[in-house]
Amino acid sequence: MEIFVKILIGIIAFIHIAFLVVQMFFWKTKFVQEKIVGDFSSEEISEILAINQGLYNGFLAAGLIWGFFMLQKVPQIEPSSIVIFFLICVAIAGIFGSITLKRPTAFLIQSLPAILALFLLWYPNL
Repeated sequence: MEIFVKILIGIIAFIHIAFLVVQMFFWKTKFVQEKIVGDFSSEEISEILAINQGLYNGFLAAGLIWGFFMLQKVPQIEPSSIVIFFLICVAIAGIFGSITLKRPTAFLIQSLPAILALFLLWYPNL
């Protein structure tokens, strides 16, 4: 089961690298504009992107604050707690993205794998 969890975490990381590449390098392509942006106006997609970016910045701040307090209390941080924190962030981001985009795709691609990985980390003996 441990190998499966590690593979799943790797897949989740890869999915987010793909999001990064699409958003940074291919955003203006016809395919992305038709399939991802779709029927949103420029103003609507700008608002959706800004809201999602704010959420991600909140996750970065939460991670830094968490790390700051962990370093004060425990000099050696357990790696699984870091993975759990960021998997929770991914799950929340997918839920939030599904709501703001009004499409279940973000939940299926982002949240569901993260929730599965969390479940397997918390209950490894199933």
